[in-house]
Formats: sequence, C-alpha cells, structure tokens
Amino acid sequence: MNVRISKYPNAEAVPEAEFLEARKGEGKRYSPVETWFAVKAVPGAQRCPSMREGQDRTGDSAVERNLRNEGFEAFMPSYRIEVRHHRQGHWIERRFPTFTGYLFVNIGPHDYRAVEAVDGVSKILRFTKRYEQRPMPFEFPQETIDRLRYIAWEQEQNFLIARARRRREEEIEQEQRSRGKPANASSRRIRRAQFTDLGGGLSSSLSSPSSRAFITETLQTLGNLANKLD
Repeated sequence: MNVRISKYPNAEAVPEAEFLEARKGEGKRYSPVETWFAVKAVPGAQRCPSMREGQDRTGDSAVERNLRNEGFEAFMPSYRIEVRHHRQGHWIERRFPTFTGYLFVNIGPHDYRAVEAVDGVSKILRFTKRYEQRPMPFEFPQETIDRLRYIAWEQEQNFLIARARRRREEEIEQEQRSRGKPANASSRRIRRAQFTDLGGGLSSSLSSPSSRAFITETLQTLGNLANKLD
C-alpha cells in the first residue's frame, strides 16, 4: 500500500512559511477584513461525534455547526486520535479541541450580540484597557490565527501518517498469518498519541517545541480573559 500525504515525508518537514503562503487569503470570502475573537463555549458544545473508520462525516461540534448555520466563520483548533473499540475491535476516530472551552470566530463589530445568542456560545472574551472602562471584545492578531491554523494542519498530517502506518502494519500482520507465520509483535505496535498537561489533553506529537510553547501561551491568554468574565 503506497500512501502519500504530501510531497514531504512528514509534517515537520513542511516549512511554516510555505504553508502560510498556500493559505494566503483564506477566509476572505466571508469578510473583507479578518477580525478574530475568542468565544467561550457552553460545556459540552465542543464535543465531536466519534466516527468509525471509513465513515464520511465532517465530525463538527455542535457549536461549530450552529455558528456556521448562522453565517459566522468559526475556527476551532483541534486534533484527532484513533482508539480501538474495546468489544467490537474496530477503530474509531475521535476529534478533540486544542483549547477546551474556547474557539474563534471571524466577525465584525456589529455581530457581538448575535454571536452570543448562538446556541452553544456562552460569551465573547473581553478585556478592559483602563480602570472602570467598559470591557471590549479582545481581538486576536491575524498572525496568531495563522499560526494556530498551521499547528492544527501539522497535527492533522501527523494523524494521517500515523493512521497510514497502522493500516500498513495490520496488512503485514494479515499477510504473515495467511502464510502461516507468527505475527511479529513489532508489527502490531502502533504509535499512539502521547498526552501532556497542555489544555484539552493536546497530543505531544506537536512537531516542534515552539508549537508547544505557542499553544501554552495562547491557552494562558484565553484563561486570563475568561477569568475576568467570572
């Protein structure tokens, strides 16, 4: 089985500058100027449906689907893992948010209330510049969103490569059994996603320390803004 995800052997080899150039202009069809804000999701609204291998479904969460149905562009950084059903043995794909409780929306200044009225959205994250000033929605720089897009893409490539490797290992094992040879234990070894203390149980398969540091820094920013709402 020949599997080729891209012209590069792995996600780490893809220069971030090349990725951003390929994605240049993404989202411009929704708004002439991209202005991204973070929203706090209602507990459970980010839960994504589990998908059996081979199923053709988007796997969107309820809050993503509801925002898009109302005409808003939503971006929920996420990653996928595979787990094996404990009884039936088939593989299940599960998608998790990188930032549990938060996602981003591309909206204008007149859409704040409309977004907060969407089912699954709790609040837009706000901040106060000066004492006793009215809190204003916090706009995230475009560079932050572009970097998060790259990291999410990077994670997706790692997932696809790991899944292709697992499928090939299973094919090799079946071939060995069909020839009457004992299956090698190493052929059944699947490289599972590792987890750290990053928000949302983010997989440590992030390919660079700078990506892990950026995710941690963004999580801290979201947490600080959310604490001011409470």
